[in-house]
Amino acid sequence: MKKTILLFCAMFLVLANVNAFACVGRTLVIGSLNTPNDKLLTQLMAVIIIERTGTSVEVEYFDSQDELYEAIKKKEVNVLSENTGRALQLLGMEPVGDADSIYLAVKQAYREQLGLVMLEPFGSPTGSAGDTPFMDVPIVGDGVLTNFPVLPRVLNKLAGITQKKNYTKLLASVESGNKANQVAKDFLKMKRLI
Repeated sequence: MKKTILLFCAMFLVLANVNAFACVGRTLVIGSLNTPNDKLLTQLMAVIIIERTGTSVEVEYFDSQDELYEAIKKKEVNVLSENTGRALQLLGMEPVGDADSIYLAVKQAYREQLGLVMLEPFGSPTGSAGDTPFMDVPIVGDGVLTNFPVLPRVLNKLAGITQKKNYTKLLASVESGNKANQVAKDFLKMKRLI
């Protein structure tokens, strides 16, 4: 009897440990504004999550920031791509300091006021001239991290992605009508991220 209980406890610990690192069997919904850059960043997130975790992912596009954040509030969207410039407007804050300072201020405000967690930035928006003070960033709901504990580690592999050499060409490809999902997949394969 003692051996059976010990075996059961050992199996439970092993299974609990496996589940702590897996996301399989659940569905994530990624929300995005309906712009070429946001579509591309969203598809990069979707593809890398699917390929690296086996998690089911749905992508929904929104025509306005209000609609997107309403869906987040209702927990209909779990993950999103946002720009720190738009985030400042949403929070009613003025930009102060450089890009890193703004990112840290917005990150803190999003956590405290909206219960949203900003991960490592994708980088400055493509096409921005000079030292833009804004960044594109992935954001996840606070509660999402409980069910998807590997999510930050997976999405942080995309840190700095908009600064990569070919990103401007990728965006131009999406703007010219190519499917963002396929463009994202090809790029991630080329960079050996999937």
